Amino acid sequence: MTDINEDVSIPHLIAVIDAFVDQNIPLACVVNPFDKQGRPHAVKSKLAQVLNGYLIGRSGLDVVPYVPELQSLSEHFQARAAHDAVSAMQGMLWSGGSARQPAKVLQAIACADQENPAAPRGVRSAGILNLLSVPAQSAPVRTETWDNGVVRLFGGNLLSLNDFDGKAQTAAASASQNIVYFSAKDFSGMDVKKLKAAAVWFANALSQQELDGDVSLLPVTDIQLRDTYGFKRTLCLHVLKPQENDRDQLSGYSGFTKFLQAAGIPHSTGNQFAGEADNGFWVPTDFHPKNAEASAAQHRMLPVEIESRSEAKIRTVRPLGPGIGVAFIAETGGVQGLEGAGFLQFPQRVVSDGGAAEAFESATAGTGDVVVFIQPEAIAFPPERRALETLLKDMLRDEEAKFLLLEEFARTVAPAGPLPTRWRRTAAAAPELARTRQNLSDAKRQELLEDARVAWQYFENFTDPRTGLCPATVDFAPGGRKHEAVTMWDVGSHINGLVAAVQIGLISQPDFETAIRKILPNITGRTFMGRHLPQGWIRTDRRKWGNRDFDGSDAGRLLAALDNLRRHSSFGEQLAKLVASWDLRKVIIEGEIHSVTSGELETSYVSHSAHYSALAFRRWGIAAKSPYEVFSGRSAADGQMALLEAAAKIGPFGAEPLLLEAMEMGMSKESAYLADVLFAAQLEDFRETGRLICVSEGPIDKSPWFLYQGLQLDAKKRTWAFDTVGQEPEYRTPEFREENLVISSKAAFLWSAYQPHEYSEKLYRFTRSAAKTKNGFASSIYLKTGRTTETYSDLNTNGVILQAIAHRLARSN
Repeated sequence: MTDINEDVSIPHLIAVIDAFVDQNIPLACVVNPFDKQGRPHAVKSKLAQVLNGYLIGRSGLDVVPYVPELQSLSEHFQARAAHDAVSAMQGMLWSGGSARQPAKVLQAIACADQENPAAPRGVRSAGILNLLSVPAQSAPVRTETWDNGVVRLFGGNLLSLNDFDGKAQTAAASASQNIVYFSAKDFSGMDVKKLKAAAVWFANALSQQELDGDVSLLPVTDIQLRDTYGFKRTLCLHVLKPQENDRDQLSGYSGFTKFLQAAGIPHSTGNQFAGEADNGFWVPTDFHPKNAEASAAQHRMLPVEIESRSEAKIRTVRPLGPGIGVAFIAETGGVQGLEGAGFLQFPQRVVSDGGAAEAFESATAGTGDVVVFIQPEAIAFPPERRALETLLKDMLRDEEAKFLLLEEFARTVAPAGPLPTRWRRTAAAAPELARTRQNLSDAKRQELLEDARVAWQYFENFTDPRTGLCPATVDFAPGGRKHEAVTMWDVGSHINGLVAAVQIGLISQPDFETAIRKILPNITGRTFMGRHLPQGWIRTDRRKWGNRDFDGSDAGRLLAALDNLRRHSSFGEQLAKLVASWDLRKVIIEGEIHSVTSGELETSYVSHSAHYSALAFRRWGIAAKSPYEVFSGRSAADGQMALLEAAAKIGPFGAEPLLLEAMEMGMSKESAYLADVLFAAQLEDFRETGRLICVSEGPIDKSPWFLYQGLQLDAKKRTWAFDTVGQEPEYRTPEFREENLVISSKAAFLWSAYQPHEYSEKLYRFTRSAAKTKNGFASSIYLKTGRTTETYSDLNTNGVILQAIAHRLARSN
């Protein structure tokens, strides 16, 4: 019975349930455990009281939580949704659960059917064994059995008690199984007496069919027990070591563990009882072993003390690699699964002194997975130990039971795939990425000033004296050319470079103000189709000459630069008038910033610049949305995973504009996290391969001339992916990446300014030694050959390097 929520008519609900319960026909109530505000139903709600009444009465009624969007979620958020739904349902059914253990009742979950559903791997962590994909219309039942033991069922007959004609409609004779669905919403308008009569007729018909041998009626929770699904439950044993001074316990422990080894029963051992409130295990999930022996050692779980479950804080004396925390809960004190902080929780089952075999049998009753802690006193008395060993031998022969190491079980049910792996790797690297303020030595300051003078050469040598503008790129080899068109992104970098230059002391205040006064008239914008906006590009060798298009991302860069200029100059009033003259609100539709191409609006929201642009627009009082802002209402772990998913959908990302945000506006928590992700991945690559990885967007000195290089989050292997302005497929091949992966000079300086670390220092030192030219810093250094774009430099590279140096010098004061 579906569509059971807070709006259901209680008298109608009772009438239908009674009809099935009276005939001992298994009925599953598919219930949304949350109200319209997203809050779990209270145990005192009318709906909860009715369902609890049937559960307490041991009626055979099953309750299945309903999460409509489940099959559209990633593995991580499937796990989280299943955990939260089961938790809400268990809280709602607490009084009934005391008579019928909720952890064993809630082994099924339901969701709405949809095209191309995601694999149901995430639900297994919450102990879910059956997934009902509720169809929108009747269809033959189709099943899938997944390697994690989950059975997913599609299709079924949608019936209406409104139209019941006295015959139970079941599957065709050739069908081996069927699911009958009917909706509580569908019968809510019926007269209760008529509804009850129809339900009784329907139940009687089903009962008669079973008596005739035509059908066998199964509870939803037992579906996986059918022979066709090869059901296996997991049993994990953890044997606690005894005190050194207790001979009986030492003898029992030695004998029992030898038995387990001889019988081939996987088990773990340890001094620590992880079932205590502040104790748990850290299970490694990702490593690169050099040999089989190292592999086995690195796979082993480590005992840890949990400082805070709500914030996933662990107290440990050793650094922890990528992995997942495993915590244990009392059977009545929580829910199995992946909770908000990112820990895996398992119910605590303990076999202590007295009747070890009976206690073990009780602890492992049912069809759910079980983690059992065996305390030393339980196996100290030989007769009781032998009885337990006999029981374990019998269970070992049981085809429905599978013994597994606890760490292997945790890895089996933990969310997997590129994004959870990247999240765990970043979390493992976090302790060494803590940013602390560093004082610069006099020698270091002089070094940075020398670098600033190199970068300033680009502006000094190529700025057009009439317009005050600088070319976007310059090839200063014999016969080379200047690219005289600049975007508003380029102009933003020019303005930021000037602000940095006066802060560093490369130019005087009067020269700075003169330079700004030349630039501003060139960016007043153009009116086209009723919108006055900054232009897509302008010529640097002509005054007020450019196209009629508008780029939303580039406008964000310009607005950030103008805000930076406003805060570090006396141009505030003039800048406010300039920005107010632009019809920027006309290019924001439903919060999304749009570009304009040939008069047509195109969203720039699906871009890694969208967050940076939104923050810059807001600096000028213009509201705009960001695809990165997904943290609200989520735990830190969930927010970070949601951000990784949002970023992965956009595509590969590099150092810009992430780190530009830190230089100009202060780092948002979203960009700070993605910066950690990117830096940790670059550091990881360096430690594995010795390569200096430093990806960003920027020019190269050959076709296609400009590359967007970045980390591809959703790739199975760590991938530094490319894109181009025209998105040509020939520049996305592994061969092209191998030949053209570059160290971005400006990104190296940005990392040195933002992330104090020995790796960022390596990037900085290598770049400053390799990329200096007489006209500023070369744009890129080819990783494979070490060749720089020695006669090719650009405005953005040198403007950003000046920003980074000014930021680093200011931070050290």
